[in-house]
Amino acid sequence: MSGDVHYEIFFKKNRKAGWTLSEALEDRDKAIKLATAMIAKNKDSSVRVTKETFKSDHRKFRSVAVFEGGAETMGAEVEKTGEAHLPCLTPDDLSKPHARDTIRRVLTGWLERMQAIPMELLHRPDLVESLEASGTELQHAVQKVAIASASDSDAGVHGYVKQLNELVQKSLARIYKDGRDQRLPDYPAKANFADIAGDIHKRDPRAYTLRAAMADRLRHEKKFGDKLEVLLDMADSMPAEDSARSFALDEVDHYIAEVIAFDAGRDALLGKCKDLGETLERLSCLFDGDHSADALNLAPSAAKRLARKIHGKEFPACRATIAGCILKDLERPKRLRPSSVRDEVRLARDLASRLVICADSTLPADALIKAFGSRSARLLQPEIIDELLRHSRGADEDLDRLIALEENLVGESNKQKLAGYIRSTLGSNQADAWYVRGDAKPLERLAKLTAQQAKVLKGGYPERDKLELAAGFDAMGMKVVDDSKVLNMVEGGDRPALDKATGLLRLATGGALPIGKCSADAQARALRHLKSAVGLSEAQAADGRPKLRQIQGMLQELTIMQTKTG
Repeated sequence: MSGDVHYEIFFKKNRKAGWTLSEALEDRDKAIKLATAMIAKNKDSSVRVTKETFKSDHRKFRSVAVFEGGAETMGAEVEKTGEAHLPCLTPDDLSKPHARDTIRRVLTGWLERMQAIPMELLHRPDLVESLEASGTELQHAVQKVAIASASDSDAGVHGYVKQLNELVQKSLARIYKDGRDQRLPDYPAKANFADIAGDIHKRDPRAYTLRAAMADRLRHEKKFGDKLEVLLDMADSMPAEDSARSFALDEVDHYIAEVIAFDAGRDALLGKCKDLGETLERLSCLFDGDHSADALNLAPSAAKRLARKIHGKEFPACRATIAGCILKDLERPKRLRPSSVRDEVRLARDLASRLVICADSTLPADALIKAFGSRSARLLQPEIIDELLRHSRGADEDLDRLIALEENLVGESNKQKLAGYIRSTLGSNQADAWYVRGDAKPLERLAKLTAQQAKVLKGGYPERDKLELAAGFDAMGMKVVDDSKVLNMVEGGDRPALDKATGLLRLATGGALPIGKCSADAQARALRHLKSAVGLSEAQAADGRPKLRQIQGMLQELTIMQTKTG
């Protein structure tokens, strides 16, 4: 980027959002073209391009708007006069975890092409030389960091660009100088890591020296997969002395964590996966340290080796990186099992059960619940529901499948949405045809409604939805009762009155009638027979007392059941 002129693009997503600095470019036409594309992609957005000219006599930038578009104008821009302050001041600061993570993010494309990690870049002159020779990779990385830093401060982009360039040049100069002066240790490919790490810890127990030795060893490996194997070999060859072992193990842990933080590095660890679900299965086994899991059988050997280390509580940095990968993958819009909704639902339940059990500060339960809540919401998209109900044999099976989905959903709003699908299906003409006029016997249809109502009442739906659904199944049951006259048949004949009352109550308490108006109707009929002159007479007889006690027990049971539906 020119030190005198550049173009800054400010973006506002919608009327309620604030203005943010999105990009800075050298070329005016490219800046305006990008701004136009941003508006076209976001119809409610607004954008502004400013020309920033550095005035050396005043040591300030003069800002002039060259393009504005969208629903709103930006208004007068407040000139940033503050001084830029970077959190990293020395080359050593670039080796800290947050700085290395920033390097990984702004140089992801180049590092993945080189199959290298930030730790290597900070200790290998050959990699630094390749980066400088790549053209604009380093320049664009500096620009990205400067824009992000300027957006959260009162200093302009140029100030951050200047400081970053100075810091980068100091770091590059040190790496080149250490290489020329032979201060970077050699690590022959066949050397024993325990001897090298132990010797470094004894002579110069600085992380810089050991990291440089490890970077030199990895120089011989051109792929992430090969580097993982070498690093795991290092983990298997540790110094015997405790402090040296802890010192070396910590560096190996962070090296491997940096490899698998890249998508390409993670793919090298996990191997080829048929879908996102298999990727998450393997990641969850690694996080749990389950090296004998079937999900890892087809993964590269490095996966099982790393799982054993995690199981032994040796690699906390790797485990934290894997946790981040799990959350990131759970939030992706891709399906876990694109070929089958049922398999996807089953896998989501299994993953949730496994991960919640081993959740800790590295993989917090609330973050998992949020991630699975987002994935649950995607399961409720109309096209997914259509696929779930495809090839169903009727409305009763549609309801079975929808109700079964509830226990696999996370989040009250998702369960509320599912309740809407169930209500819609229950109120359809197809449901009316199957339950009211279906081929099955009336008591079979009623028993089906009762079983579905019971599952809903046990589910985790919001209380209002739960009661409405229970009432819906009961209302459908009343239609069956009225159409089939099934309770009239139970009352018919010349059987004793107490037997008729017993039969009616047995239907209400034995799962044959939905709770609500259906069971209340059976109860009212039973009480009429019980209070009739014939019923009272039978109750006085010797053989009537046991029947009466049975009836009283069922009435109490029915009262308890009816309280569940309000």
